[in-house]
Amino acid sequence: MSWMRALYDTYDNLELQEKEGLLKIAHSTQKAHLEVQLSKDGKVIAVSFLPVKDSDTVIPVTEESASRSSGAAPHPLFDKIKYLAGDYEFYTGERNEEHHQKYMENLKKWCDSEYGDYKIEVLYKYLQENRLIHDLVERGIFSLDEKQHLTKKWENAGEKLTVGDQKDAFIRFQVDGVDLWEDTKLQENYIHYYLSNGGEIGFCQVTGKEERLCVNHPSKIRNSGDKAKMISSNDKTNFTYRGRFHDVGEAYTISYEASQKIHNALKWLIERQGVKVGDKEFVLWGVNSENVPSILESTEGVASDYEEEEDVFATFYGEEEDKTVSIQEDVAERFNRAIRGYHGNVRADSHFVLLGVDAATTGRLSVIFSREYFGADGNELIERIEQWHRDCAWNVSSYNKKLQKRVYFTGAPSPYEIALCTYGREQGNSIKGTDKVIANAVERILPCIVDGKRVPVDIMREVVHRAQHPQNYKSKTLWQQVLSVACALTRKHLIEKGEECLVMKSPESLDAKCGRMLAIADAIEAWVLREEKIDRTTTAMRYYTKFCENPCDTWVIIQKNLKPYEMKLRGRARNLQTLLGEISATISEEEFQQKRNLDGTFCLGFDSQRYEIIEEAKRIKKENDEKKMKKLEGEEK
Repeated sequence: MSWMRALYDTYDNLELQEKEGLLKIAHSTQKAHLEVQLSKDGKVIAVSFLPVKDSDTVIPVTEESASRSSGAAPHPLFDKIKYLAGDYEFYTGERNEEHHQKYMENLKKWCDSEYGDYKIEVLYKYLQENRLIHDLVERGIFSLDEKQHLTKKWENAGEKLTVGDQKDAFIRFQVDGVDLWEDTKLQENYIHYYLSNGGEIGFCQVTGKEERLCVNHPSKIRNSGDKAKMISSNDKTNFTYRGRFHDVGEAYTISYEASQKIHNALKWLIERQGVKVGDKEFVLWGVNSENVPSILESTEGVASDYEEEEDVFATFYGEEEDKTVSIQEDVAERFNRAIRGYHGNVRADSHFVLLGVDAATTGRLSVIFSREYFGADGNELIERIEQWHRDCAWNVSSYNKKLQKRVYFTGAPSPYEIALCTYGREQGNSIKGTDKVIANAVERILPCIVDGKRVPVDIMREVVHRAQHPQNYKSKTLWQQVLSVACALTRKHLIEKGEECLVMKSPESLDAKCGRMLAIADAIEAWVLREEKIDRTTTAMRYYTKFCENPCDTWVIIQKNLKPYEMKLRGRARNLQTLLGEISATISEEEFQQKRNLDGTFCLGFDSQRYEIIEEAKRIKKENDEKKMKKLEGEEK
């Protein structure tokens, strides 16, 4: 499994760079609920509640404790009160002798080893007094019932204990003013101590060396509450190992150090640059820390991610009050600069890895997508990503996190946006979908980006079908969002078939011409309704779906209803009327009468014509405004 070796090498490179947040070997993370401060002589100085935002704690672990689910498997230093408190039974009525004894024995062994530290000796002596819960109750941290037992829920006033059951409280310690969870020297001492304790030696199939083997592998890969494991072998009863092996070593052997590095590197990568879609996580990275483009972003997102230190939007659009911003030329230029930059990062020794993981059950995490790119292959990956964005380029929009508003640009929508528009439903002011369905769609789109595969036809047809039913959307903005995605995928589909994209100046199919005609009819009527301040859907939009099904018969109805609006404009719509006549003249009457069920090129024709009309109106308005300004300036002089 070469992706394992890639993660192993990634960890070594990250460790050399001293990357913040990278877990050390034999360490994990846990959300702590309480912090107990001890003096140098082992007296409790203070106890504090930990808010959720400050609760993440780096803890030393053993192979058994890192993956414990039942039984007594204590963590070496910080743990739940069931392991720490000698007075647990007195305050709960439940036995914890085995858990506490194992914890104390392990802590004592560490204290007595050459890797011991005075701070853990202070902690050990304090816990020997068997008064941890007593001290917490005395300070009002824990609440008791009438039997002097811990209540299930914390019932005192004031600050709140962030755990459901008080017995499950996880405690971390500060000794002599030192936060033990941040003491790097103590962490290094524990690593040396734990690795010196021996274990079964065998051949590691990741490193190719004889090393201490690992059987229990870490969980918490996607987040601190994740119980799913990537490597598991607890199939020792009944149909043992599906009848293929006698023991786990016959299938795969991996050293403890390699397992720790692989899992910790993947945790770090997912946390910082992973993309979560439903329960699936996708991450693309450079083993040697090369910058890589985001595979699941829109064109605007790729450009924005590249500029981590350059806030283009704040410079040009920071004062905008509108909820939307148009940044057409800016995105194209920035995307090109980003692609050039990513190409410049590729070296002869570059190694890029794309990994997707998903949990089939709560306890198993599988690799659902894996690609590796060596040396110049990295340029091919970037070229495919670039090609995707060029082929899917259309007038689309996406939400910009920096601006906290939707931005409009010419480029490709994100795969997530494609999946939402294809399988989601309008809910309030947005389109939402079932996580599993959306995640599966994104997974199917991914090979189109990184492998150059064709867009699944069923996805393209479904989003086109939805775009042809605007009446299903209360919000016109959301329907236009679906329409733009339908256009982007149709354009990509045409290019894949070797057909030139059907835009304004290209030879057009009948379907595209029908789209343009309907857009012109909609624009003429909307012009009059806007002037008369009438809030009503145009005839063209009311008959949109019917027109897609039977354009000829429906066009007769639309044309008849359009006449009064053309008369009201009294020649002001001459250009639109002329254009409509020119398009109609190129359509064969016989072909028009026989046509049924327009395809995605209808969406292309409609949206491109609508966009051109809007842009022309903006141009004319700008010219008129400039003339007015010049006239006012002349009168003032």
